[in-house]
Amino acid sequence: MDMRPYQQDAIDAFFAHVKLKEYSGIISAPTGSGKSAILADICKTLLTLWEDTKIIVCTHRYELIEQDRQELLRHYPEADTGVYSSGLSSRNTKNRAIFAGIQSITTKGFLFGKVDLLIIDEAHKVNSADGTSYARLIQDLKTTNPNIVILGLSASPYRLDSGLLYEGEGRLFDTLYYEIDIVRLINDGYLCPVISKGGVEKIDLSDVRTTAGDYNTKDLEVAADSTILTRRAVDEMITYGHDRKAWMVFTTSIQHAQHVSDEITARGIVSHVVTSESPQEERELALKRFKEGTLRCIVNVNILTEGFNAPQTDMVVLLMATKSPSKFVQAVGRGMRVCEGKKDCLVLDFGGNTTRLGTIDNIQPPKKTRSRKDGTHEAPAKECPKCHTILPISVRTCPECGHEFPAPAPHDPTAYDGEMIQSEPEWIDVEDVMFSRHLGKNGKTDTLRVDYFTDMSYHPISQWICLDHPPQSFPYKKALEFVTALGGYATNIDEALKEYAYTWKLPTRIKAQRDGKFWRVLGMDIPDDAKPKKEIPDTKDWMLSKFC
Repeated sequence: MDMRPYQQDAIDAFFAHVKLKEYSGIISAPTGSGKSAILADICKTLLTLWEDTKIIVCTHRYELIEQDRQELLRHYPEADTGVYSSGLSSRNTKNRAIFAGIQSITTKGFLFGKVDLLIIDEAHKVNSADGTSYARLIQDLKTTNPNIVILGLSASPYRLDSGLLYEGEGRLFDTLYYEIDIVRLINDGYLCPVISKGGVEKIDLSDVRTTAGDYNTKDLEVAADSTILTRRAVDEMITYGHDRKAWMVFTTSIQHAQHVSDEITARGIVSHVVTSESPQEERELALKRFKEGTLRCIVNVNILTEGFNAPQTDMVVLLMATKSPSKFVQAVGRGMRVCEGKKDCLVLDFGGNTTRLGTIDNIQPPKKTRSRKDGTHEAPAKECPKCHTILPISVRTCPECGHEFPAPAPHDPTAYDGEMIQSEPEWIDVEDVMFSRHLGKNGKTDTLRVDYFTDMSYHPISQWICLDHPPQSFPYKKALEFVTALGGYATNIDEALKEYAYTWKLPTRIKAQRDGKFWRVLGMDIPDDAKPKKEIPDTKDWMLSKFC
């Protein structure tokens, strides 16, 4: 089965890191990017190359256990697979690929013998503290194989209590193997765009306490389950969703879900509630009807954030509030899959989640937010006061209604100076290109720095090419692709700077996109008749002649 280009990049990156003896890492894969396919292809490669390979794929929900197993069998029907899960009434241990529930095998690691690879699906559920489920399992597995490879997969690789899963003391994962860019997926048509609007009437969070880093469940239920708020929110859902075919609503409690569903049903929209207390047959029937299109609206409480795929979902309603980026990303991600006839997904946010946590392409991980001097955090997004569209913080004119935002006060030391990636990539004309060695800090490998000079700024847009990384590594592979794209040759930085760089054809423009205060280079336009530099100018003299 052919992989999408970004899926193959993620797979190649995994094997490149493992070859460098980096045995623990994360692949960050947005919802809808085909995480199960990446998992399956890695398993297939290992199972076919080495006859004695043993793999455990572990997750926290029985629906995901069987889903991941079926994906491997689609890629590799001959795979020797088994399931170890109390919920699925199966306890296989001898198969080469075991798909397991963490609750069932936490203290059973010794049953599986020598395991070469542990894959953790939905890795944001991992708590690496001593004595917790995954920590105990890994400790047991390392007894028989100290060099076991641990791969985590998640659309949101961070936890509310500890931030990014691959940073900080006590982390379970040592590095980020690969991050699939959500903007790339949208631009390439693998995910659909998201339009976000805040509700006119919002949940009043002023009296909601924080417990364990998130909003207190009981306080939030009281604040959200307001008759006036529910009715006005449903009115907005009817208005905005009149031409939307599949609505998915997230609420704060079972009682709240029922109240919301009652209001929707009273307005003539077919709706059904799904919660942890719903009988399994009833739940499965409701989800089946929703996927088939005979049920237009499904209201849930913490049920549909993971493992449920309904590509036709074109409106997501957040009648809940959270401080957890993972919960937010997982909920919004339910509406980002592509489907025939689906142009985009509308997110109605009645909990202020987008302005608090960031736009879906620029989420602020826990403990990484910028703080003001007064201790409060700066909002990573803002809401138009006129039409309630959620916008990047840098936008000055609302594209929906034309509202003009006031200009920021000059020299305000507390002003947000970033910018969301939500803006489209743009092609930028290049006037000149410079090459230099960028010295790696703290023992890191040097890179080839490429500076693209444009008429936009005195400062160039820069790109770093990993020509001195180990051969066969993923960064080195990408570096050679860069050199080849310029029609040139070089196997390391010294060769590039001393002999070849100034024989390379130069781009006349680059495709770049804002990433905070900096730019990310996404592509180059190199005409067939592009010419190399004739000589190596002095950088300072060149800039002085250009700008002074």
